[in-house]
Amino acid sequence: MNQTRKILLCVSGMSPQIVTETLYALVTEKNWIPDEIRVLSTKEGCDRAKAELLHESRNMFGKFCDDYLPQGPRPRFDENSFVTFSRSSEPSGNPVALNDIVDLEDSAQVADTIAKEVFELTKDENTEIHASIAGGRKSMGFLLGYAMSLYGRPQDRLSHVLITADFESSRDFYFPPKKPIIVHGRENKPLNTENAKVMLAEIPILHLRHRLPKDMQKKSASFADLIAVMNRSMEEASIELRLACKQVKCHGIDIELSNSNFAFYYLVAKKTKEEGFFDMDSLTRDECIFLKEYGHDAVYCSENKLEYEAIDLFEDKNKNRESFFRDRRNQIKTALNDRLGIVAKIYEVRSKKSKNFIAVDSVDEDLIVFCD
Repeated sequence: MNQTRKILLCVSGMSPQIVTETLYALVTEKNWIPDEIRVLSTKEGCDRAKAELLHESRNMFGKFCDDYLPQGPRPRFDENSFVTFSRSSEPSGNPVALNDIVDLEDSAQVADTIAKEVFELTKDENTEIHASIAGGRKSMGFLLGYAMSLYGRPQDRLSHVLITADFESSRDFYFPPKKPIIVHGRENKPLNTENAKVMLAEIPILHLRHRLPKDMQKKSASFADLIAVMNRSMEEASIELRLACKQVKCHGIDIELSNSNFAFYYLVAKKTKEEGFFDMDSLTRDECIFLKEYGHDAVYCSENKLEYEAIDLFEDKNKNRESFFRDRRNQIKTALNDRLGIVAKIYEVRSKKSKNFIAVDSVDEDLIVFCD
């Protein structure tokens, strides 16, 4: 059994303190020690975090570890632990690091980078992510929280840190050291760190990963595309079938089907709209001819016979007929899931004994449209 890799993921701005503050709360409150730390920020934000947390003259991360993880192991946190937001430059198209987020294109690039990082970290089932939205611009924290909803799994967590008010404005405060020191807050007010409280505020994650289409669960997508897919799932169900080009759209999305699968789906949709179901045992000669005419693609069925060979046996052997329909239902279900995610369920071909149908309680009969 593979060991779980714990990762602390932070967005940060001009206050890199949130990294050590979050780490302090996780270690002291939850006894949760990450194996590595990842920080997402602008170029200036990354440079400042490296200077304050890692440079030997400041080394606030090292000082935290000396106090609270003296026996180790320490989280992996170095120059390679930072992801810098960037955008493409004209005309070369090479990425240019962002010093700040100043326009809509910058915001879109930040959103895509955050979504991609969360996807990459969560695609490994042996990782456990704790994401902190405490740092950076409010939009960065919101985007990280949203990405965790889209990709997060049951083992992942999302949080913010709460700091005693006087210490929030202190540039010297990074965590409460075991030996209290004096730091300075607003208007240079001296503050004793023994009075500082750092508390972890966990935020429940609304898990939506299962609602994404299968292809979006397997590869990263732009933030805009992810939101578009989620919004589309709220739209009214519809089916559009074009016989001439053998094209089917469900929920406005093209579904790629083999010829045999298209012919079967078309026939089931048509019979569902007209009669409520398609009865396999009552396959007519015209329906058999239709399946032959539109289903001649050389795809093997489960009995290692070509589909058109199985069609030729419809009228004689119910066993072959049943096998053919079962294969069509399963393959159509896979194609729908790949493109539609959880929405696919309402478009699946269901069966009850010999009857095959599309769930008209979910897809209104008037929304099944047939085009030439």
